[in-house]
Amino acid sequence: MPAAFSDPIWQKPPTAPALQSELSSDGTLDAVIVGGGIMGLSTALHAARAGLSVQVLDAGAIGQGASGLNGGQVIPGLKYDPEWLIEHFGKERGEALVDFAASTADAVFDVIR
Repeated sequence: MPAAFSDPIWQKPPTAPALQSELSSDGTLDAVIVGGGIMGLSTALHAARAGLSVQVLDAGAIGQGASGLNGGQVIPGLKYDPEWLIEHFGKERGEALVDFAASTADAVFDVIR
C-alpha cells in the first residue's frame, strides 16, 4: 500500500490563486522548466530575472511533491568537517568548499527576498 501524505502545512488554508494551465499567448518561450519544486522554481526565477521568457510545467500542483513535504530547515554545511576538506583537497580548494557551504543559507534567503 503506498504511503499517504497530508497536504503541506503552507497550503492550509489554500490561499494561492489558480495557476495558468496553458502556454504563453504567442507560444514562444526561451525556456521551459519541467518540475515546479524548489529547483524548478529557482531555475525559472533566475532565468526570468535574466530576461528570458519562461514557463514552468508540473504534473501536479506547484510544490506538491518532495519540495512541499520537507521540514523547511535551511542548514548550511557539508558532510565533512572543514579540516578534513582542507586535508583532502588542499588549502585553496578545501577553503573554497567551506566558504561555499557557509554561504548557501544566505543564497536561499536572498532568493526568498
